[in-house]
Amino acid sequence: MIQLKNKDIKHYREHILEHDQNGLCAICGKPPKNPCLDHHHKKKIKGTGQIRGVVCSSCNIFLAKSENNAVRYNISQKDLPQILRSIADYIEKEQYDLIHPSEKPPTPVLQKSSYNKLKSVYNGKAKFPEYRTRNNKNVQTLTKKLKKLFDAYDIEPKFYT
Repeated sequence: MIQLKNKDIKHYREHILEHDQNGLCAICGKPPKNPCLDHHHKKKIKGTGQIRGVVCSSCNIFLAKSENNAVRYNISQKDLPQILRSIADYIEKEQYDLIHPSEKPPTPVLQKSSYNKLKSVYNGKAKFPEYRTRNNKNVQTLTKKLKKLFDAYDIEPKFYT
């Protein structure tokens, strides 16, 4: 084993990247914008301290978060590679035809011009509903009452995209 000094990092990073990795990140396989000489950390995860290769800064951060969080969530460093392989398989597997409630699409907001068009032709006896805003932003949705009026006057409501 050779103990590197800080001044050696640049040389070994460039050497490994060009000669062993064909100029590509060892993880994502793309040319790294900010190459990092990756090593197996001794302190946080009881690693070896040995150089593993050259990775881009994004992959380096992702790798560090994976290793550090494994410790936090009681996943051993020995089990981590298999768990990461299983995660890759899990991400690629077929999904259910169900959408999670937190992924509900936003309710469309009625365009003020569409609302004003309806208001200009309205001749009913009941008070016309006010257009709602919040913090100087339009928030009016197509309520049942407005939908009924749009249908009655044969006007196609338009929404902000």
